[in-house]
Amino acid sequence: MSLSSSPPLSAPQAPDVITDPATGRRFWTIGTLRYTKAGLITLFFWLMWNDFFLMLLEAVKPALTGLLMRSHGATNTQIALTGTVATVFTIWINPVVSTWSDRTRTSWGRRRPFLLIAAPPAALFLGLIPWAPEAWNWLMGHAWFAELFPPGSINGAVVAIAACGIVFGIFNAVLMGVFQYFYWDVVPKSVLGRFNATVKIVTTIQTFVWNYWIFGHAQNHMKWVYGLLAGLCLAAYMVSLFVVKEGDYPPPEPRPKKTFFAPFKSYVTDCFSHGYYWWIFGAFIAYQLGNLPNLYRLFHWSETIALDLDTIGKMQAWPTLGIVLLGYPLGALLDRFQPVRLVAVGLLMWAASNVVSFFFLRDATSLLVCMGLITLSQFVYGICVGVVMVEVFPREKIGQFSSANNIVHSIITFVLTPFVGMFFDWVNNYTYAYLWSATCQLVAAALFVKVYFNWRRRKLAEAATSSGPSFTPIPAITSS
Repeated sequence: MSLSSSPPLSAPQAPDVITDPATGRRFWTIGTLRYTKAGLITLFFWLMWNDFFLMLLEAVKPALTGLLMRSHGATNTQIALTGTVATVFTIWINPVVSTWSDRTRTSWGRRRPFLLIAAPPAALFLGLIPWAPEAWNWLMGHAWFAELFPPGSINGAVVAIAACGIVFGIFNAVLMGVFQYFYWDVVPKSVLGRFNATVKIVTTIQTFVWNYWIFGHAQNHMKWVYGLLAGLCLAAYMVSLFVVKEGDYPPPEPRPKKTFFAPFKSYVTDCFSHGYYWWIFGAFIAYQLGNLPNLYRLFHWSETIALDLDTIGKMQAWPTLGIVLLGYPLGALLDRFQPVRLVAVGLLMWAASNVVSFFFLRDATSLLVCMGLITLSQFVYGICVGVVMVEVFPREKIGQFSSANNIVHSIITFVLTPFVGMFFDWVNNYTYAYLWSATCQLVAAALFVKVYFNWRRRKLAEAATSSGPSFTPIPAITSS
């Protein structure tokens, strides 16, 4: 496979904010969808609630399932092994489902069929996780099953919890990936900055709801917490998927050959044969590598400067309140500029915040200040990158290229994670976690600058072939 410097140019896209010359009304468009201002507000409302429950679902399993396994006698190795097995089962789902959904054409759209199929079993197996030990005990009451697992041969409760968690993870991998593409397919690009800012605000509120009103009840009401959240998440998903409509899509490009390996070869050729995309993958890899020592920051706070977990939680929580106040104005500001220009700025802010933390984070007060700087930097980067993915990857294959990006950095981080622990055993100083992150973020910022210039060169070439936008009288969506 030869590596070319740049993929073929995409078809130029008209601006997605247009004005009806007869009435002077403004419309926001994406594909065949057209929104009035009221329609945009309604769209944001439903997708915000969707994301609120999506993030709540993501919080419950990692936070509680490990505690549940521990309460039934699981060792740290067994809990870690469960995560490794889950990765093996789920890592292949993203590219398969992402590419499949890119090429799907139905009356319901290309994303909603996958989400409608995956949501019910995901909710079911999430709700079953705390019931798994009782299900195991019930099965052990049957002679045919008990003969398969003699007493003492296996910790059945832990295995049952892990099995439910892995099956949930398979369906959840579909939800987490395809929902992102669903958002990109229905939200006009010119308001993606404001949309991402709104999502971040909702995520902040979700964090407070989880920490202050739900998490504490799990100790004595684990089954209720899992069951209630599973039911609420399912209801939110199904309502939003029925209310928010997808538009029509052009037919997918035909496969060159209809052989068993043709889709795989096409996937690899599309995603990995152009240097343009490898610069993008490299930038995201550098960013992800900067997150590898995050666990050791917690060790620095709890062991080196001896803060209790309650203090650590509060010092991390309070800065997020500022996001609620600053989030939407920042999102609106980013929509006025190209976020692909600003993603490097967010990473430079983040790197500077980590350098400040390395030198000055020594107590609860300095933790609060440093977390304020880091939270702001994370927010700027987060809302930028949500738009950058749409800018730099072909929209008609956004799921395919996003999955390729995830595969590359997942494999690299999976391989390198053990060496991070070895590094901190060697230096025996957890403050180096900040310098590690700062170094990777500086590299990522430099790579994103290169990505910007590559993107700008392509945009100029595409603009040279553009014939200009026109207004066509498509009915506007006033509610989604």
